[in-house]
Amino acid sequence: MLTILTSPSNLLTDYFALGGFGSAFINVGILTLLSVLLAYRHKVILNGPLFASILTVTGFSFFGKNLYNSISIILGVYLYAVFVNKPFSQYIMIGLFGSALSPVVSYITFGMRFPLLIGILLGNLASIAIGLLLPPLAAQTLVFHRGFTLYNIGFTSGLIAMTFTAVLRLFSYSIVENTLVFNEYHFPLIWIIFGFFSLTVGIGFYYNSFRLSGIREIFDSSGKLTTDFIANSGIGATLINIGLVGLMLSSYVLLVGGQLNGPVIGAILSAVGFSAFGCHLKNSFPILVGIFIASLFGTFHEITSTGMLVAAVFGTGLAPISGFYGSFYGVIAGVLHIALVHNVSTLHGGLNLYNSGFSTGFVAGILVPILDNFTAVRKEKKTLGKRIIKKNHR
Repeated sequence: MLTILTSPSNLLTDYFALGGFGSAFINVGILTLLSVLLAYRHKVILNGPLFASILTVTGFSFFGKNLYNSISIILGVYLYAVFVNKPFSQYIMIGLFGSALSPVVSYITFGMRFPLLIGILLGNLASIAIGLLLPPLAAQTLVFHRGFTLYNIGFTSGLIAMTFTAVLRLFSYSIVENTLVFNEYHFPLIWIIFGFFSLTVGIGFYYNSFRLSGIREIFDSSGKLTTDFIANSGIGATLINIGLVGLMLSSYVLLVGGQLNGPVIGAILSAVGFSAFGCHLKNSFPILVGIFIASLFGTFHEITSTGMLVAAVFGTGLAPISGFYGSFYGVIAGVLHIALVHNVSTLHGGLNLYNSGFSTGFVAGILVPILDNFTAVRKEKKTLGKRIIKKNHR
């Protein structure tokens, strides 16, 4: 456990490799429980965004987030709430999603070779500053992609991490991306992950009185931010959707020949959290098809590599593009995501755990204006055609 707490924790750091099976799950359990208690303490109502933010913490706790590096970001968000004189309950989810930047405090403390006390001080001050910046920046980045990536805080975190990394490099501090994974727990994790999602589907059916009511409403939704499935369709239908998406993503990993490890399990859990907040089978499957095509024919990374699997799972954050514009454009979005995701990581050196969130923000920001323009042109041509036909029939 101490090894986990004192690790620089930048991407990709598998806590199974650092602390072993038991310590990794203890870390996950502690942080998930504290997140739930924080929301309960401030009387935040259970909804889609809260569900997604808690599962994001759960997922990242397998590969980069620990008790030491997560507290100061939430403290920074709390100070922002005090500064603007608003309840902290309005910003708790931003603080939880902001765990994407947890490696910043760990890297400054343990990775830059400062004396320990100075490292602790500088790391936590930087992390508090990040927490102060996240809420106002997140409101602006939403304008850029217009809600067509589910990972708005991931995109915001990428911009902050990119700026922070650039400043460090200006003063000759090099940040080397990390790849530490451990695949020896593959088979136990198969039982755990498939059992968990099967149980989630079962509990969903129980809460839904063993009916499929609410599922159609979820599948008919585009998923564009902000779409709260718990509020719209109920907890039962939402849990069924979460379980189904989780089974789909887990099956994808196994079907392409991948191995389950900390980062992959963490990515799956983080991604399925958004199955309460915009992602469902219908709008995420085309994204996965595009990712598979790009991974299969691309030569940059093996389709079974951990980095590629994590990128594939998180690519479902682009599900609103598929849901809003159609499956074909979802496939294109998936291809573009894989093209971008392995290039943007060098911009932040792995200090943003939501590297795919950073990538999906750019993909949505590029694609959406183009698709809007094409859609407008098609509608204009269709309207013009109707006018001509009407005129000729007079």
